[in-house]
Amino acid sequence: MKCVFIVLDTVRRDYLSAYGNDWVNTPTISRLASEGITFDNHWVGSLPCMPARREFMTGRYNFIYRGWGPIEPYDDTMPTELRKHNVFTHILTDHDHYFELGGENYHTAFNTWEFFRGQENDPWGSLIDRMALPQHLGQLSQQNWRNRQLQQKEEEFSGPRTAQAAVEWINANKDSDDWLIQVEIFDPHEPFYCTDKYREMYNDTWDGPHFDWPSYDEVHESPEAIAHIRKCYAGLLTMTDHWIGKIIDTLEENDILDDTLIIFTTDHGTMLAEHDYWMKNIMPMYNEIVRIPLIIRLPGRQNAGQRVDSLTQTIDIMPTILDHFACPSPPHVHGHSLLQAAETERGRMDAIFGYFGIALNITDGRYVYMRNPVNEDGGPLYAYTAMPTGGLNKWYTRKVYDKVEMGRYFGHTYNLPLYKIPEEGKVPRHHPDEPAFIDRHQLYDIVTDPQQKFPIPDPEREEHFISRISAHLHACEAQEDQYLRLGIEPR
Repeated sequence: MKCVFIVLDTVRRDYLSAYGNDWVNTPTISRLASEGITFDNHWVGSLPCMPARREFMTGRYNFIYRGWGPIEPYDDTMPTELRKHNVFTHILTDHDHYFELGGENYHTAFNTWEFFRGQENDPWGSLIDRMALPQHLGQLSQQNWRNRQLQQKEEEFSGPRTAQAAVEWINANKDSDDWLIQVEIFDPHEPFYCTDKYREMYNDTWDGPHFDWPSYDEVHESPEAIAHIRKCYAGLLTMTDHWIGKIIDTLEENDILDDTLIIFTTDHGTMLAEHDYWMKNIMPMYNEIVRIPLIIRLPGRQNAGQRVDSLTQTIDIMPTILDHFACPSPPHVHGHSLLQAAETERGRMDAIFGYFGIALNITDGRYVYMRNPVNEDGGPLYAYTAMPTGGLNKWYTRKVYDKVEMGRYFGHTYNLPLYKIPEEGKVPRHHPDEPAFIDRHQLYDIVTDPQQKFPIPDPEREEHFISRISAHLHACEAQEDQYLRLGIEPR
């Protein structure tokens, strides 16, 4: 048995033809949809990058307990469980967050791993003297500009290098069985940098300052600049689709395509000026960010072309892969296998999702309810961890040391004591110029209002979702601080 798990970063489902897009060219993803099962109601769990990847690895929500951070010593991970059953695992990635403080111990669970340098602010291109940056809109860093000098030809980009390495790995191991490769390509994450060839596919005529990396901020740019960014994003997505196509072609050329489970998904989407926002993290969790693609191609093209409307999430990936290899899921897994999803529409009643310390969101597939903190500081809030790296590329600062407690708080940690670390919460706002949503919550009907422009008053439905949030928190062994910050009574 074989599995190829393809994870791209920051994929908007509405930019894929498999989900109704009519102007972005993604033939490989369309092929996977025609030969596999497309999940129409697939959602994130925890955001952003590394919290989502911990869910891929463990099948458990991350954002209830902590934000960005490592694989914990007590985590039962997908590659570790597969190795117990003699399945060889390999990860190929250009996602540099795996190799920064706050992303520890993810790749080490695999039998082998490969890393391809150069994405975003990966400290790769080394030059002491500052480079002259072009006049630009949005953001542009010295480090990224140095990295770009090493990536001029398409085959020099880290994403194509990752895909090509996957091709070579498959060719080398085509006669072996019982293996999984996880192919992670950071694209189409910002900066939306690709060769001119792909932007020109979309008639990008932008002649203004350099602009391919919007700031995490409200939109200040012109309609022409917005159109340019969307075309840059489309071009990068098309380039990435082309290279994952080489992986699928290699499986077919080696006559093992129909022996292989292929899973294609992403960690989250992004804002491309919708709701007057760029990127992610600072705004309410609109559909552009949280309703994401998932396509599963079963061996032998079983259920080819099937579309499934049942509610699924990131946490379902790990048990699905284990199920494919006939490996039992470890205890405390929140997700469930999707291998039988084409035969049954049974699914979860609703699903929670969010960033640690911001709003807690819930959807039943028709409505989305955003439950915001009820206190001005977004708290009380604590991170629970055995490895206190406090976020992307940093440790917790010494000013919190005397406030840290230790204890045994959860059953899923196998009695390992954890640090309980005070954190600062965050209250979102609809727009940076408006007051924060302190004790103000949002309910949307995404069938009648898919762009989420008009929150609706419905106290009865809101009470229903509050009750369901409480039930989810109880199932996750959430501590008192999560109930208090959200103004919710424990179940």
